[in-house]
Amino acid sequence: MHELDGDGSGGYEFSLHDDHIINKLLRGTPALSIAIEKNKVFTLKVYDFSFSEDAALERIYKGTLPGNIGLGSLVSELLPYTQLEFDEAEEWFYTDDKYGEVEVTGLGVPLEDIPDQHISAIFIVSK
Repeated sequence: MHELDGDGSGGYEFSLHDDHIINKLLRGTPALSIAIEKNKVFTLKVYDFSFSEDAALERIYKGTLPGNIGLGSLVSELLPYTQLEFDEAEEWFYTDDKYGEVEVTGLGVPLEDIPDQHISAIFIVSK
């Protein structure tokens, strides 16, 4: 967790470290991060810190985007709702302006290369 500076900017990061639940390869992966600018939430990011059939799977964020799409959903499930642009440098998919300022990550490659990518993080930017 980080403190806000004198301008009200900074952020917070929340992680789970339970050795009995979190796989050692993902221990320390944030569950949630929040960036604040001028005392207002600027970005919100949720992460999937689990593997399939992992005990941690029950503890990841369960909220969804429009279309009932959330962590663990296929990236391609967004296509009926928005166009996706893949940023090769950042390895994120960006939605179009109509859907909102949302970024999701899969395996870090375009859908043309690997179509069945699961969403492992969702990043929302406030307007």
